Amino acid sequence: MAKVAGVDLSTVSRLLRDDRAASYRPETRARVLAAAEQLGYRVNAQARALRLGRQDSIAILVPDLDNFGFTAVLRGVQEACEEAGVTLLISEIGSSAPERTDRLAALAGRVDGVLVAHAQDTDTALQAWLDDIRLPSVFVQRSIPGASVSVLFDEENNAAAMVDHLVAMGHRDIAHLSGDLSTDTAKRRKVGFDSAMAAHGLSIPRGRRADGGWNIEGGRAAAEKLVAGRKRPTALAVDSLVQAIGMLGALHAKGLSIPDDISVITIDEHPLAAHTTPPLTTVYLDQRELGRRAATALLDWVDGTPAQNLIVESPSDIIDRGSTAPPVAQ
Repeated sequence: MAKVAGVDLSTVSRLLRDDRAASYRPETRARVLAAAEQLGYRVNAQARALRLGRQDSIAILVPDLDNFGFTAVLRGVQEACEEAGVTLLISEIGSSAPERTDRLAALAGRVDGVLVAHAQDTDTALQAWLDDIRLPSVFVQRSIPGASVSVLFDEENNAAAMVDHLVAMGHRDIAHLSGDLSTDTAKRRKVGFDSAMAAHGLSIPRGRRADGGWNIEGGRAAAEKLVAGRKRPTALAVDSLVQAIGMLGALHAKGLSIPDDISVITIDEHPLAAHTTPPLTTVYLDQRELGRRAATALLDWVDGTPAQNLIVESPSDIIDRGSTAPPVAQ
């Protein structure tokens, strides 16, 4: 290749690994790149990683691969990794302690940094593992006490957007189907819901909130609790689309019509929301951008630029579909 480009071997080596590439003349760089293209040269990623003492891979820890709420986040992370030439390892860390410990241990020595998209306040094993591996770690849409760096949405604002939309339609008796309240995300959405209700002069009577985890089964069980009384709420604000799917099943099973009997709004937009019965009104968040920003922060940290906590500003846009309407007198 050096012969084709008309330069020495050291110049080819440095230019192809961007080592002091800026010090070479543009025409020299152009000749080397043209020769590499002509000869079909590709950088040996394994050799590069060995030279740099790096794995050229990062991991993302997710709670549940069945949770389609993470697909847009993962897409954003994958895009950032592809642009950086880094491999992304996805690990479903499981709910049981032994399962989680085994899967975390399997990542040791294989990655340069970790994105954490699942964490509970009480998960001391996860924090201990992160402390032990001493690698850059960025929490995505989650945080725990002692977390190094977190990239988050303004969850208070997202939850408030649900309340504002329902109140604008005339609803006053609004129940909250929350996420797992052992997670930072659910806690911040709870604060946003409560603050918005108070701002509108509305109370939250006992029995108007239920923890629905972050899954379909939890959403179903929580919805059954919230509509069990003689006087059901006129609207439900749901913390995630996954929970809302389970909630729809529970409401339909009870013979309730949506939105005639009860309106429903949820955080998280996904193509599936347009195909439920009825189509769900959602709060759109740019989860793809959240994933990109989190991955970029981690990759920059791996390259030596310390990351900082970040709130990704995303307008809480309402996609108004058939699941919300003004309340009908019960």
